[in-house]
Amino acid sequence: MAEDKLLAEIQALRDKVTGITGTAVASRDGLIIRDDTGGVDPDNLAALTATALALAQRLVSEAGQGTLREAVTRSSGGHVAIYAVGANAVLVLLGDEGLDITRLHYESRATIDTIEALLALSSSESAAG
Repeated sequence: MAEDKLLAEIQALRDKVTGITGTAVASRDGLIIRDDTGGVDPDNLAALTATALALAQRLVSEAGQGTLREAVTRSSGGHVAIYAVGANAVLVLLGDEGLDITRLHYESRATIDTIEALLALSSSESAAG
């Protein structure tokens, strides 16, 4: 049930922000939780995203810049954005060259909060059942 809500949440973000071509939620240890990646291998994406998040967090910490919120990589074909979701997960967004980065940053905050709440609910349900 929580997985369906996660999928609905990441698809809603995709609908709100022009240029998103794929989305996924993964654990910090690189396991896919839910995906709508548009043809990109979700398992590889999750593993690489967890590594990129750890590296970005280390960089921010070393630079004395506080807590990592997001890391965005821009390439000749588009963008990859990763967002920390609480202490245990990460949201990764794939975008084409037309990705509206400003809107992405704005819209992603509420989505991240909702994903974090859904994951906490799912975790508590798993522990209880």
